[in-house]
Amino acid sequence: MGTKRYAQMCAVAAALDLVGERWTLLIIRDLMTGPKRYNQLLEETLVGIGPNLLAARLQMLTEHGVIQRESVSGDGRGVQYRLTASGEALRPVIIGLASWGLSHISSYEQDGLVRSEWGRLALEAMITVGPPPDVDESYEFRIGDEVFHVLCENRTARVVDGSPDDPTLVVTADPETFIRIGTEQLGILDAMLSGNLTVSGDSTSLSRCLRLLDLELTSTTQAAAEAHADVS
Repeated sequence: MGTKRYAQMCAVAAALDLVGERWTLLIIRDLMTGPKRYNQLLEETLVGIGPNLLAARLQMLTEHGVIQRESVSGDGRGVQYRLTASGEALRPVIIGLASWGLSHISSYEQDGLVRSEWGRLALEAMITVGPPPDVDESYEFRIGDEVFHVLCENRTARVVDGSPDDPTLVVTADPETFIRIGTEQLGILDAMLSGNLTVSGDSTSLSRCLRLLDLELTSTTQAAAEAHADVS
């Protein structure tokens, strides 16, 4: 399947020639959380893409060294795809798009497909917004079937797979609740009262975590009332 080129001597155009086609950046997004088989991408994360189109996108990205094929351990015939170093270099681009997109998710999309691993990407986007942490600690997140944590160390924060040794805060939520909180469609207190969000740990760590994520401990109703009061 051929693709149109911009034919411009411009770095932006050159990048878009490779990753600007529909679905391409979402393939890279899904491989950012680990290697995937063709059927995983087709049936689980890229619902709506055609089989031939997915095959064409994977072939193009492989030919240009953005992703690579590799065998699956324990499965002699299994093949999966992972990002190369060139593909990993797109991580800040994807996270930047996610950070920008957090404020552009419309309410009609809340019924769309949601996956636990996208909660991690949302978290990576959220920690780029707030101020650098001033205390070394870690916050564990259990989002659906994914477990990861934010490691605050030397005034930097990064998302790491798995559980930390001694988290000061543990947050548990389903993926939809977590993303709705991140996009400010749902207040944290509302989510806690409904039982869809649980938080354990000391209050000072919670305050620092919320500051890092640029969130406030409010309810949707309270936020709406305050906004109305400001207008009045």
